[in-house]
Amino acid sequence: MTPIVFGDCFGWLHPARGPEVTGRGVVLCSPYGYEAICAHRGMRRLAETLAAAGMPVLRFDYPGTGDSAGDEAPDRIADWLDGIEMAADRLCREAGITEVALCGLRLGATLAAMAAARRPGRVAALALLAPVVSGQAYLRQLTLAARTGRSAGAPEPDWLETAGFRLHRSDVEVLAGIELAGMLEAARVPQVLALLPPRQPMPGAALAARLREAGTMLTEARFEGYDAFLRDAYLSRVPRADFVRVTDWLRQGAPPATGAQSAVAARDLLTLPGGVRERAVLFGPGLGLAGMLCEPEPGRAAAGVPAVLLLNTGANHHIGNGRMAVRMARRLAGLGVTSFRVDAAGIGDSADQPSAADPDGPPSLYGEDATVHVHAALDLLEARGFPHCFVIGICSGAHVAFQAALRDRRIAGLALANLPAFDRDAGGAPALDGGPPPGEIHALRRLHMLVRRLLAEADRLLAEGLGVELGLNRAGSWVRGLARRGVSMLLVYSAGDRGLRELRAHFGRGGRTLSGLPGLRRVVLSGSDHALTPRAMQQEFQNLVEEHLQRHHGLGGASRVVQPEPAPPLVEWPGGAGVPVMLRRAVLPLAPAWLRRGRVAGRRFQDRNFKAG
Repeated sequence: MTPIVFGDCFGWLHPARGPEVTGRGVVLCSPYGYEAICAHRGMRRLAETLAAAGMPVLRFDYPGTGDSAGDEAPDRIADWLDGIEMAADRLCREAGITEVALCGLRLGATLAAMAAARRPGRVAALALLAPVVSGQAYLRQLTLAARTGRSAGAPEPDWLETAGFRLHRSDVEVLAGIELAGMLEAARVPQVLALLPPRQPMPGAALAARLREAGTMLTEARFEGYDAFLRDAYLSRVPRADFVRVTDWLRQGAPPATGAQSAVAARDLLTLPGGVRERAVLFGPGLGLAGMLCEPEPGRAAAGVPAVLLLNTGANHHIGNGRMAVRMARRLAGLGVTSFRVDAAGIGDSADQPSAADPDGPPSLYGEDATVHVHAALDLLEARGFPHCFVIGICSGAHVAFQAALRDRRIAGLALANLPAFDRDAGGAPALDGGPPPGEIHALRRLHMLVRRLLAEADRLLAEGLGVELGLNRAGSWVRGLARRGVSMLLVYSAGDRGLRELRAHFGRGGRTLSGLPGLRRVVLSGSDHALTPRAMQQEFQNLVEEHLQRHHGLGGASRVVQPEPAPPLVEWPGGAGVPVMLRRAVLPLAPAWLRRGRVAGRRFQDRNFKAG
């Protein structure tokens, strides 16, 4: 696949492959909002399947969405329809095809029908995957999601916000008037495929007859893999059989290719307001990883500030929940900071994990190779003149960032939001939604916490008092090691998040024993959403990151870079975390009284204001 920019849109062109290249190309039209995040990996796989069958494919982000230019604005639906038309025209020029088909998912399917109605008779085929049939019914779903998902901040007037994505009132009014049947009649597309979810009623004979009168042949089928596909990205399954059915249908009646595909024009740079520019980069082993490099124009870079690396939240692709990563990256570039938002293998635009036993199933987030893409991204940034990097992660991304920092000294700072566990072996495997770890017995929760706290406290007191790291609490050893290395850390938690329990297990209530470490700040946000989905929580987190970069990494010229504090030499206990359990239990009672009381160098460690950090 090749990155491509047209107008304000960013997209990926998948050239046709195989022995029988056709003269028909396909434009993929994505869903809206959170459904686009759930389906992004699947849409890439659909594009690859279509291209392998001899049809060039262009998938892209509508203006103001994904990696495209712009933000939410009034009358965006009209811009999205313009984007579909521009994509069709660009595909014709680049691929040398004679006809275009449109294929869309959910609202993207309905937008495809609306775009076809703008050009009656000019679209060769229309594949509608779980289309929005009634705009009013769809709006009711969005409104309900907006009410149930609101956890921080008041809703903004004139905007409908769902999962961090916003629609203006002008577009809400347009959606309210949409009826798919009327659009299909007006479009006069020769062939239409409607792939409907299992519980959705089929259009029926009446609609088929109306469309036949308009010159359209309607094919109906069930979208059997819909329920397993359109769900949270970390649970989503690629509906391979359904995609093969769509591919076979789109190949039917496609004309043969009349000439060779042309080389893609080298316009892959997206120029944005405020002296910001972006381009897609393929990197890593076999160039199988994908990311978006966002940087200030030449001459506008902030001197001495590390590059920023933004990691996936769960299996959501690199734009972030509610497009937060895009807004953060472009804001930082306006301040002179280069950033790189990347997809791990098997997520978003990156190729599937080579070792995946089930390539259609959910990607692995915590496996042995979880940090491979981080090290590859650091290699790329180092080659571009950034020897050090500041890494941002939310949820599983926070865990990956933390583990990568332990392994790679090029990481100079971390911003971790709702880190589910410092040490997954010690704390179980917390669910991505912040719930309790699988298999945890509620009745033993307090006892388990007590044991973990005793081990952690003994480990800390021995390390600080005697300079001996026993490995009784690996998380404590890790964090202290990062602090000695001069790595700054911003630990951010949603109110009531389960990650706070992990923080307490390792470092006391509110992380009180972390208070003496240089460059470390702890903050609890005003909202309770684990993935920082509401826009207000996203803005709060972004402000904290900018403050941290100013305080510790030279942003704005006010550098107070973290310096490691002098520390006595540490003695690593042979075996580290493998110290026998009975020995661990024996350590605390045998420790000197001043250690057991929590006194080190004649003072008692006091809790500090966790909210303020």
